Parts: sequence; structure tokens; C-alpha cells
Amino acid sequence: MKRYVWLLILLSIFNSCANNDAKEKAAADKLKIITPVTQVVGIGKIEPESDIIQLSSPVNGIVQKILKKENDSVSAGTPILELDHQLEDAKVRQLSSQVNTQAGQIKADEAGIEEFSAKYNNAVSEVQRLQRLLAKGAETQQAVDDATTNLKSFQSNLKRLQAGVEVTRSRLSETKAGLQLADVERDQKIIKSPVSGKILEISTLIGGSVDTRQSFAQISPLCKTIAICEIDELYADKVSVGQKAWVRNVGSLDTLSAGTVYFAFSFLKKKSLFTDEAGEKEDRRVRTVKIMLDQPDKLLLNARVECVIDISGSLKK
Repeated sequence: MKRYVWLLILLSIFNSCANNDAKEKAAADKLKIITPVTQVVGIGKIEPESDIIQLSSPVNGIVQKILKKENDSVSAGTPILELDHQLEDAKVRQLSSQVNTQAGQIKADEAGIEEFSAKYNNAVSEVQRLQRLLAKGAETQQAVDDATTNLKSFQSNLKRLQAGVEVTRSRLSETKAGLQLADVERDQKIIKSPVSGKILEISTLIGGSVDTRQSFAQISPLCKTIAICEIDELYADKVSVGQKAWVRNVGSLDTLSAGTVYFAFSFLKKKSLFTDEAGEKEDRRVRTVKIMLDQPDKLLLNARVECVIDISGSLKK
């Protein structure tokens, strides 16, 4: 009898615990339904709105001068680095000398043309005068023929000089085109900033080599600072432009800067911006979101942060 009593007691206790667990689970599920998610968090990083520029050289060469250093502010067109350009300088000097020589030759030939033009005009007048005298019987045909021959000689020399000037002018145009090309080749050895901004890094030294396949400097353009982050696909459709947001250090609750969502991609990406390896597999897809920050002055570019977005407005809708 006692044995049955104890058995009934144990069954009663078991049923009571099971009922309590069921009640707690139901209460938890009810709480989840009653308390919807109002914030979503994604991992992001701090960037300039126009992206960091990876500066490379249009030509290969050896570094001769480094004119700027890290954290220097630069304007568009400011020289940052010079490659060795002695050969280009010599070519420019040679072509400049040829331009001057050819221009001087043209002036000399033009002076000769003026001289022969005057002689030719005088010869024309002389032939006409002798022909009038011949018509009156006051001059011989031989005198007219000699004057005509002299006229043809001046005319021939005049055409020769004019043709020579045209040839020299053509050569001068070719030399000037070569000089412009040489100037461009020399200018390519002087690497300039394409934008106004701040130099973040220069990864070369004087005497080092640079080539067209690798960047040697990073420049942050003069623009606003943003946070670009990725939101898991579970809440991706809850994010929209205009929502309030803020950034904080990973694992911290302290706000670094507040901001507003100003752009959200219209598709999900399989690969995360923050994946270290290109072939790394991912379980979930993400939506890339950009947040315009209100006070980014103390934030470091490329810093890894948590981006918190208030989605309560979209849940009310």
C-alpha cells in the first residue's frame, strides 16, 4: 500500500513540473509576441563617402622624391611623389632646342622670301618697261629676253624658298607634337593627387620602385564620413532610408556617433564585406546599408564598429 502511495506522489510531482514548464514556455512565447524587435545590429566599418582612393603610378619607375607624408592635406593636382625623370628631361631639352632652331630657320627663310619678292617685283616692272620701249622701237628684243630670263630666275628662287618654309613649318609642327608628348611622359613621372583630401599612407621609400600594378599611397577624399554595414537577411526588409541609427565599438554599449540611414542596397549579397578570405563560405546573406554620421570627427577610418538601426517605425507600419 505504501508503495502505491509513493508512486502517486511521484506522478503528482512530475505532472506539476511538466505543467510549470509548459506555462513558462507559453509565457515566454507570449512575451516574444508582445515585445517585437525594435533595433537591428550589423557589423560595419567607418569609411569616407567617396571611398578611400588607392593611388598608383601610370608608369613604372624609381622613386626620386617624396613630397608629402602621412596625414598631410592635399589639393587636387598637388604633387605627392616624383619618379626619376632624367631621360625625359633630356628629351624635352633636345626637342625644345630643335623647336627653337626650326623656328629660327623659318624666320631666316621668310626674310629671304621678302628679299626675293622685292627683286621679283622689280624684275616684273623692268620687263614691262622694256616691252613698252620695244613696242616704240627704243629697245632691242635681246634686252627684253634677258630681263624675262632674270624674272624667271627670281620667280624660281622665290618658289624654292616658299616650299622650303612649308617643309620647315611641317617639321616644326612634328617637333612641337613630339615635345608635347615628351612633356606628358615627364609629367607622368610626377604623381599628383587626383582629389582634395588627406594622405592616409605612403608605402614606398626614396630609391624604391613603383609600378602600375600596385598602389603606393592611400588618400581619403575631402567628403563626409559614413558607416557601411551589413544587416542579416532576417531583418533586411525592415531597414529603410531615413531611419535613425548609431555606431558603437564592437561589444560596447557606448554610442560613438549618431546618424541616419541614407542608402540601402536593393538586393542581398552572398559575400560579406568583412570576409577575410575570398573563398570563405557563408551561411546567411546580408543587405548592405550606408549610414551618414553626424559627428564622425573622432572616428578612425576603417575602424570596425557595430551599427544599430532603429526599425520601430517600420514595425508600426
